[in-house]
Amino acid sequence: MKRRDFLAGGLAGGVGLAMGGHARAQARGTIRFLTPETDPSQVKVWQELITRYTEANRGAAVQPEYASWDDLIRKIPADLMAGRPPEIVAGSSRVSFMAAAAKRNLLVDLAPLVDQIGRADFHAPSLKAWHLNGIQAAIPYGVQWPVLWCRTDLFQEAGLELPKTWDEYRAAAEKLTNPARGMFGACFPAGRTWNTQIQATIAIWGAGGRMFDDKLNPTFDTPEIRRAMTYYAEMCRFSPPDIGQYGFREASAAYTSGKAATTFYWGRVLSHLYQQAPDLLPKSKTVHIPHGGTPATALGWDEFVVYKSRNTNAALDYVKFMLEPQHMFMMMEPVIAHVVPTRTSVMPMVERHDWVQKHPDIVRPLIEPIDFGISATQETPDRPFNYKWDAIEARNIIPDMVQRIVLGKEPVNIAVEKAQKEAVDATKDLRP
Repeated sequence: MKRRDFLAGGLAGGVGLAMGGHARAQARGTIRFLTPETDPSQVKVWQELITRYTEANRGAAVQPEYASWDDLIRKIPADLMAGRPPEIVAGSSRVSFMAAAAKRNLLVDLAPLVDQIGRADFHAPSLKAWHLNGIQAAIPYGVQWPVLWCRTDLFQEAGLELPKTWDEYRAAAEKLTNPARGMFGACFPAGRTWNTQIQATIAIWGAGGRMFDDKLNPTFDTPEIRRAMTYYAEMCRFSPPDIGQYGFREASAAYTSGKAATTFYWGRVLSHLYQQAPDLLPKSKTVHIPHGGTPATALGWDEFVVYKSRNTNAALDYVKFMLEPQHMFMMMEPVIAHVVPTRTSVMPMVERHDWVQKHPDIVRPLIEPIDFGISATQETPDRPFNYKWDAIEARNIIPDMVQRIVLGKEPVNIAVEKAQKEAVDATKDLRP
């Protein structure tokens, strides 16, 4: 996939948008802005954008609210039941969750806003990924995928090449693991968390497996998935002993603290290294996730979603403000290379950033276009959107399977068989 193809394109559709510019925000109430993007540096940017917006629009008010990724899908339904959803959700990356909201007619169609801003400047496949239930349910401002962070100094000392395959990674992780020194070669999470789910699904895809067939029937009990979960359990042996509690933050901290020689993560680790362990910057490099025969990684987005409310017009105005190129860059700058901007006009600002210039071996796999990213809601390009995936996520079927294998020492074939039954039960009554 070429950069010009990756960063340009269009998507048809949309209805009229009733917006009267910044002045309309003045007559509205407080805009609730909910996000799981809670790094201190990121929070600082959110606050700066709010200040700029409210100073430019006297009478406007934006109330930021923060929740973890795992708590987000519990908080929003509670707010909906209370009759007061957040006007804006930023960076949830939960496509299936938002698809369910679009089906319930809870979301504003953002296609007119895309057209108003300039559709040709947006990455068309990212817009298409969020075109749900006949509407533009979200506007993605960044597309992202995880990579493997590696301590090059430790690999060199051990005479190892950076891994490309499961066999290479397994051998390297075993050689680099030294519990007496508090050093572990890998960092495979086993918490009941979203991070565990994503890393396990990448292992499944890397084995050539799929969790649903072309007719959207669950296919967890297959040789490929059993092989993937066997590999996952093996790699947990070379991971820190507290992985049963690991989510995103713990996986990053294991690397930046020197506990793990490798970790599976997105570009945010670069900012964490600058903040917490700058001495590791010259000793770090990223490579694409090692695979078991099929290159694969998880494709995700940071996006803006607008819930229908009495403040809809004000919320749309604020989203438009945040999507201005300089403001988009402000959102990305503290965690540069964590996401690739979805507007062509923002990419040159990213490429000029000092960290990008200084660390090409880290940044290149994070921002150069790939053609092996997979979304759980559409595991292959030719199949329909998987409306059943939200039920799998909601029941934590994959993290529970991992925990039974890794923490409960349950045989892989039994754990996978249970996951298949749970998946069938969770999805049997669902309809498009």
